[in-house]
Amino acid sequence: MEQIVDAAVRFPTVTVTPALVVALGFWLLVLLGRTDVRAFDADAPSLTRSLGGTPVAVAASVVIVSDWLVSLTGTLLMDLASPSGPGGAAARVALLVLAALVALVARLVTRRCAAQLARLFPGGPGVYRRAAALSAPYDPGSPHPRG
Repeated sequence: MEQIVDAAVRFPTVTVTPALVVALGFWLLVLLGRTDVRAFDADAPSLTRSLGGTPVAVAASVVIVSDWLVSLTGTLLMDLASPSGPGGAAARVALLVLAALVALVARLVTRRCAAQLARLFPGGPGVYRRAAALSAPYDPGSPHPRG
């Protein structure tokens, strides 16, 4: 466990660790009922449409977690190989680029799977707009407003 924590606070994993902490904090707030999984959908409507209705927070979390896991795994593997000098530094920068590319692929996979994921989160962005138009706050536990 000590190796994992040590790897999480070293380059290149440390560049993604704060984003992971923020994402975990967001999902903790969702679990506690203090925010909604679609909290960022109104801020990025074009991204929401391009994801086929999948909440932006879900897609962002997939990208962040995949980037962090690739970085962490690569860092742990580099510790085993123990490259040093300029080659070790170049390998860590290459790992940073590789992790970013894997995260972009994860975003594309999320986009491809958006139709299946959207079924898990009924009530797309239109429901929220209608609730706002009715001047009533949206309650995720209530039936969808009719309009």
